[in-house]
Amino acid sequence: MEEPEAGKVARRTFLGVAAAGAVHLAAGGSSVAQGNEGDAEAREEERPVSGCKYWMHGFGGDDPKKTAAAFKEAGFDVVVAGGAAVIDAVNAAGMEAWLCGGAFGLGSHKDDDSFKAKDLSGKPQIWFGSGCPNHPTLREENIKSYKGMAATDGVKGILVDGCRFASPASGLNPYFTCFCDTCKAKANTLGLDFDAMKRDVKALYDAVVNKQAGSRGALWLATPAGVLEWMAAHPGVVTWLQFRRMCATEHFRDVCKVIHDGGKRTGVYIFTPSVAPLVGQSYADLCEIMDVFAPMIYRNYPDRPGPACLNWELTAIPEELGLAESPAEATAMGLILAWASLADIVKERTIKEVQTALPPEAVGHQTALARALIGPDKELAPIIYIDDPLMSKTADLVRKSGANGVNFFVFKEDWPDMVRPGIS
Repeated sequence: MEEPEAGKVARRTFLGVAAAGAVHLAAGGSSVAQGNEGDAEAREEERPVSGCKYWMHGFGGDDPKKTAAAFKEAGFDVVVAGGAAVIDAVNAAGMEAWLCGGAFGLGSHKDDDSFKAKDLSGKPQIWFGSGCPNHPTLREENIKSYKGMAATDGVKGILVDGCRFASPASGLNPYFTCFCDTCKAKANTLGLDFDAMKRDVKALYDAVVNKQAGSRGALWLATPAGVLEWMAAHPGVVTWLQFRRMCATEHFRDVCKVIHDGGKRTGVYIFTPSVAPLVGQSYADLCEIMDVFAPMIYRNYPDRPGPACLNWELTAIPEELGLAESPAEATAMGLILAWASLADIVKERTIKEVQTALPPEAVGHQTALARALIGPDKELAPIIYIDDPLMSKTADLVRKSGANGVNFFVFKEDWPDMVRPGIS
């Protein structure tokens, strides 16, 4: 017997609670009701920062010296790219050369399931080309790669990318990882209850997939108080998020020690404040070891799955669950946007509209939150998508919201026209 449409709507509405509000509250984020207060505080803190640095991620052209000279003339201060010829050209042009490294890439182990993250059923999952963040071989190989980068001549610093667990943009099953034997042993070592963690995360997964509203109904669970009560009954979800944070921070510390021991500055390509707690990244933890924060605030990145991009991270799971063009779509997206404290900024309530682009104000908002999290002294250079039709406004809001720099991702052949409106 088919379920009445009204029942489907009620159960689908639970997505916004379980996948957004509940998880965010578990990570220690603000409740939906606090969103407007945060926006007001962010607006009060807006201020332009003098001496803004301009960063380019990537390099191109057949003549490194020519490209570097063009970057310098356009106003760039830092170039993130590798290769001896490129590094030499960047330095000769009077700019800083930085490198960027990943974290848990599978590489030659891509066909070996023992290296992969495991979901709740024990099935191997690949996310961002990566494996289990606790696999000792992947960690050792990653540290070795950073030792090589740290020994590179002519490099000012190294940005760390991909040091995290799977995000919502990678899909529902990859996100609900990792529950492999290695992670079980790691959790026990850290004094965490792995069984409770797996039990309660499965309850959250089942609620999302089956769209089960629970005994009190979706209406109650759509409130911050209802979400809090649900989380209090499922403390293992909090443990899971704590576990992700502890493991990611541990590897960040190991990597940063290698970089600093090599005499280089450290930087991080980090998720936006609204998403970072979901993947194990902590601005608070990293303040102790990072020199530069580069939140990946892509408002209009065009290609799926778009990890770290707000337009994809906020819509991937609702789309996977079939909420697009359903009666529950607007409610679910409204709840998710409220969780991210973007409900007043993003007026659209369809998955397609949010996936296409968020307004530039969303970028400014996340920049302001990042500045509030890291304090006034750390260098903040958000990374934004280079092909932005509203580049002038986007870059301006980044600067006015407390950034020390603007980082453009990623190099394209027609970069001069794209970045010109964003450099002042």
